[in-house]
Amino acid sequence: MNNEWIQFLQAHPEPVDPASSSAAAWAPLDTRTSLLVSGEDAGEFLQAMLTQEILLLDGTHAARGALCNAKGRISTTVLIHPLRPQGREQGSEQSMTYRLTVPSELAADLLKTLKLYVLRRRVVINSNDDWQSIGVLNPDPAFLADLGIAASASDPLAQSTLPSGVIVTWEHMGDDARLSLQGPSSVLLTLAPHLPQRTSNSAWQCAEINDGIPTITQETALHFVPQWLNLDQLNAVSFKKGCYPGQEIVARLHYLGKSNRRMIKGSIRLTDPVTPRSVIYPANSPETEAGEIVRSANCRVGNENMQVFLAVIRLNHLHDELLIEGQPCTLQPGPFLETAEQRH
Repeated sequence: MNNEWIQFLQAHPEPVDPASSSAAAWAPLDTRTSLLVSGEDAGEFLQAMLTQEILLLDGTHAARGALCNAKGRISTTVLIHPLRPQGREQGSEQSMTYRLTVPSELAADLLKTLKLYVLRRRVVINSNDDWQSIGVLNPDPAFLADLGIAASASDPLAQSTLPSGVIVTWEHMGDDARLSLQGPSSVLLTLAPHLPQRTSNSAWQCAEINDGIPTITQETALHFVPQWLNLDQLNAVSFKKGCYPGQEIVARLHYLGKSNRRMIKGSIRLTDPVTPRSVIYPANSPETEAGEIVRSANCRVGNENMQVFLAVIRLNHLHDELLIEGQPCTLQPGPFLETAEQRH
């Protein structure tokens, strides 16, 4: 992170009172790192490594995916940005490059792992400390017009590249639009005059949680399988592609079994964030594990601040009274909870 970027953030400190949930606002996405995967075999290499169908990505949309180990446990979640070389037309044989947006705390291990599997493939993997990301919540038409971003392309994970080289990705999965801007810090700094007010960093996290987007941390690496985190529901897992690490186990759970755990959104009245892998217990059986926290953030719910979380819950405990750190929590309505209610 260079000095200019640090000075920019210092000049725009995180506000004490975050912007309202409907106001246009931005936040630095400083928990992210971008890896660049390039070379003639980049697509085939990532096709063999990640859960996503890489070779079908045409550059118009980003895609979610994961890297698993041989036992089907997720090493990290990934947001994949397929990029056409400048001047390349769709259908051209010229190879694409890929940017992988990953959790910063896992980036070094991921880079090391990927390089171990390159072998004789014509692939180069790099990490650039000067590459930064900004998230914009509820972008207004004036902001989009100033940057030359097409509002009509705001469908989930639609992606474009500005003439400056900044990659724009519409990351929302629901109705509340939000986009990320990523590029060299020197280029992002030129966009500063167009940015709306800054909001708290947790505002972006709350938006991701509301959209049901999981993330892996050091505490949860190699702990969850894709279906537990609903990655199959987020189109982050292909069941038609060839082999990748853990593919046999992930496919077996899909075709031959049924996941007995799913990720559910919930909330709890606690002041401090609930750490990943915090255990959730049934109130009537305090020694029985009912679930584990995936991620949480301090969010505004109605007129009060609460910890909103995503947790992997054992489906047979969905209708139990559940406790986190001895305090009752509430699970939010969703497809898995509604299905369980129909069976109940």
